[in-house]
Amino acid sequence: MSINVLRALQQEEHLEKERARLNALQERDEDRAKRFMNAKNRSIGIDKSYLDKQIEEKRLLENAQREEKLVDAENLKKFIQCLDENMASIQEERKRSLDEIKRSLSEQTKQPKNNALGEDGPLDLNSCGPSSLQCFFGEDHEYETRKKAQQEQLKSWCVEHMAAKKMALDAEGRDEHEYHNSVLEQDMIRSELEAHAKRRRDEQARLCQIENMEYARQARQRKDNEMKADNEAQRRQTHYLQTCPLVTEDTRLARNVNAEHRYRKDHFKGFPKEKVAQLYKENESVAEERREIYAREAESEAKWARYQVEMLSKMREVEEARQQMQFDERRVHLEILARQKEELDKRKAEMKAGRLPEIGTTFFSRFGKSSR
Repeated sequence: MSINVLRALQQEEHLEKERARLNALQERDEDRAKRFMNAKNRSIGIDKSYLDKQIEEKRLLENAQREEKLVDAENLKKFIQCLDENMASIQEERKRSLDEIKRSLSEQTKQPKNNALGEDGPLDLNSCGPSSLQCFFGEDHEYETRKKAQQEQLKSWCVEHMAAKKMALDAEGRDEHEYHNSVLEQDMIRSELEAHAKRRRDEQARLCQIENMEYARQARQRKDNEMKADNEAQRRQTHYLQTCPLVTEDTRLARNVNAEHRYRKDHFKGFPKEKVAQLYKENESVAEERREIYAREAESEAKWARYQVEMLSKMREVEEARQQMQFDERRVHLEILARQKEELDKRKAEMKAGRLPEIGTTFFSRFGKSSR
């Protein structure tokens, strides 16, 4: 009864620890999902501090599991030692009882009434005593059956313990596989987000460049239209001055009789040749000045367009350099994680090598067999 109670308590303790471990894993996964879905705290790249925290938690969990396995092994060792001591005490007690019976029988055989003949048939009480009818204590016909049942029970306990240990190792492997898959999925999501952000930035830069080019084209078109309108107006004005019948070279009728240096408005027929030549020169200088202004503006627009193109190329180079730097940082983080994984595998191999030896199948094949 005490052995069954001990086994039940051990199973309950193991179930409680396994339940606590699963709850901790579930809480950590939920916390990770909340942090990942929170856009205010989410960052593109690898959260090294959180990865270090996960590694530390995993190390503490492995230490706790290793201590638990050591405690289980120690308990199993004590349990087997207790069984061996019980069996030894039982054997010792039986040996003392058999010695006592043999001593008593040897004493009884010395008495005359107990020296009966060992023949078949009814007992003759005149030649032997009533002790010939007794059944001796040492005659146990159920010993072999009970011994075999005990061996089968111990074998089933060991098989159950090995199955529980294998289930724990399988669960640990599944947890590591799920964690590895979740890390890969997060890396894929981060890469997709980075690619989407890069495409959006490139699209915005391209739209900005197209918009700037359109504004420059509209400005050039407006200036060309204004220049064409000014040239057309000047051409019409020149044509009018050259073909109008009222404007002639005879300016005598326009002079005032009282003041020859003045001209009558109603008889004005145009300026003298010198004045007209001077006006043409002034108009030509104004037109030349306007052409220079237009040329300077066109050159300024061309410089601005070149500046925009250079700025876009520099922005693209800076963006490519930043992405390359992020890629290098991610590669360094992956190398760090790979080294940490190698160290973890090495520690696991060392821990596995330092564990207690497992019970093999040949251990049970020797049950119920004696070397005598």
